[in-house]
Amino acid sequence: MTVRGGASETIAPGAIDTPVIKLSLSRRLLARQELTLIAVLILVGVLATLRNPSFGTSDNLLQVIRAAVVTFIVACPLTLVTIGGGFDFSVGAVFTLGGVSAAYFMTHGIIWPLAILLGIAVGAAIGALNAVTIDRLRVPPIITTLGTFYFMSGVVILFTDGIDIAPLPTQFNALGTGSTLGVPNVIIAGILVGIAYHLVLERTRYGYNVRSLGGNRLAATENGIPVRRLDAWLYIGAGALAAFAGIVYAARTGSGQVSAGGSSVTLTAISAVLIGGTSLFGGIGTITGTALGAILFAEIDNALAVAGIDALYSNMIIGGILVLAVAADSVRRGRMFSLKR
Repeated sequence: MTVRGGASETIAPGAIDTPVIKLSLSRRLLARQELTLIAVLILVGVLATLRNPSFGTSDNLLQVIRAAVVTFIVACPLTLVTIGGGFDFSVGAVFTLGGVSAAYFMTHGIIWPLAILLGIAVGAAIGALNAVTIDRLRVPPIITTLGTFYFMSGVVILFTDGIDIAPLPTQFNALGTGSTLGVPNVIIAGILVGIAYHLVLERTRYGYNVRSLGGNRLAATENGIPVRRLDAWLYIGAGALAAFAGIVYAARTGSGQVSAGGSSVTLTAISAVLIGGTSLFGGIGTITGTALGAILFAEIDNALAVAGIDALYSNMIIGGILVLAVAADSVRRGRMFSLKR
């Protein structure tokens, strides 16, 4: 037990003196920006509804959530990668490859449940390749995953000849277009993924080690955390879930689309993670914040469409928010460390 700044903090044996330490209420408020995001979501919703009342209808709000789910599924493991001090630009290409791979398997005699598992396995294998390249060959994460993005984008074109793969089994398509107890299956999938990643990050030793890794990689190594194994699982998870999101998208559209994913999915997912409060420098972040970031993107796109405003403004707005989010992260980290001292 140690006392800092008048606040009592319990530190587990072997813990690392980084932002991973349990913080007092004031520090936790500085470490998060969920409340700010909720306020922005409400403000955008009110303004959009005043512009066009159809925005506030239950059907339209459900459409906003549905649109946010695919980004959120990709962004959940990406949140852990970023908290752990890594980065993954390859998720957009893996998203596409996961969708077309599963579609290919289904159109070549493999039952759809097994095709889904094989598509996820393809994504996991790419994540493992990223981890090996980063940890064994010492290639920086940004360069490794950016190279993987371009390479896998080319593989998709060669694999499909640039042609979407369809038709897909009716039962598979129902996973993306159907609902259970009135809730769209796509939203249920997003909720389950979000709950699982939240619990892993906040309630397990694995999540604690991820924060330690991002807070101080050298100290994590010296304290016995299996850094290479942790990195491997982070990138494998990012690849597997990106592929799964691509498969969900294929179920929604009824085909494995060559044009799905790509740079738009990569940038949207990364932006949702950063806008949600995950630090670009590692060690800090939440799944809740990432969920709010993904919803904010979907809300802005929908609000502009409902208002009849050119979609190009969406990119401008999101770009501005992203810069502000990273700037806020730098300020937040500075305040946290000043409070610790």
